[in-house]
Amino acid sequence: MAVLRFFATAGACAAAALAIGQFMQTGVSRASATPVDLPVTYPEPPMMVGPMPETAPPAAIAFDRPVPMRAPAPLVRLPVPEARAACALSFSAEARPGAMAALRLKAPCAPEARVVLRHQGLSVTLLTDAQGRAETLFPALAESAVFMAETGGETAIASVDLPDMAEWQRVALQWRESDGVSLHALAPGGRPGGAGDLGLSTPEAAGPMAARVTALGHAAAPAARLAQVYSAPAEERRSLRVEIEVTESNCGAPVLAEMVRSDGAGGLSSLDLEVTLPGCEALGELLVLQNLGAELTLAAR
Repeated sequence: MAVLRFFATAGACAAAALAIGQFMQTGVSRASATPVDLPVTYPEPPMMVGPMPETAPPAAIAFDRPVPMRAPAPLVRLPVPEARAACALSFSAEARPGAMAALRLKAPCAPEARVVLRHQGLSVTLLTDAQGRAETLFPALAESAVFMAETGGETAIASVDLPDMAEWQRVALQWRESDGVSLHALAPGGRPGGAGDLGLSTPEAAGPMAARVTALGHAAAPAARLAQVYSAPAEERRSLRVEIEVTESNCGAPVLAEMVRSDGAGGLSSLDLEVTLPGCEALGELLVLQNLGAELTLAAR
């Protein structure tokens, strides 16, 4: 039985081999008998290709590599620019007899500029010269006097102690941009404009303790702030008045002023003054504000 199965299998394999050989011979003959048009080709010159340049492999990026900590750099004070240092505002105050303060200002980068001085409620304007300097003798209103100067966008402060301030009494009159304003102090029994009348135009009496009126401020400064200060020994008594002359520049205009009184012991008091001047038909006339300190009385003279 096994022999029959062997011969059957061998016969099947032989038949299959004959069939495959017949198919291959027939297919090749047909393919060789059928003409095929091949595409026309043209020869091309050979192209020289040089060797590719060798490039270094990209460096590996280590994202997990620890970064060492660095100590913070110490802070360094930056130097002041030379231009700014050269433009620094300098302001000083020195004591003078009679409770006066000698003020000196240096503003190298603010020549012929407006300066505002402030002290105990007073504000006056100065003008620097071509070198940016200005100075004035200021009657102080406090024993420990503090002054502020402003010019060219800069501010400076100076202070000075005046031990003789207690020996003096002072009244200051300040106003803005109006001419013809003046402060007067009349002694008992005196006559306005005559004997016993003290004003800016009165010749200064001799002696370190003589009463006097001091002018402050530069009228030519833009938006000028001016003042006059009456100084007298603490025990002296005079009646104060304000005179305003009608001029072409102020006729018909309001005049605003303020009086500031210092008793020499640190006490200050102030009084606001406001008046509208007559029209320009009254040129040369005087308006007098008198009995100051009590009720104001307006009189024409």
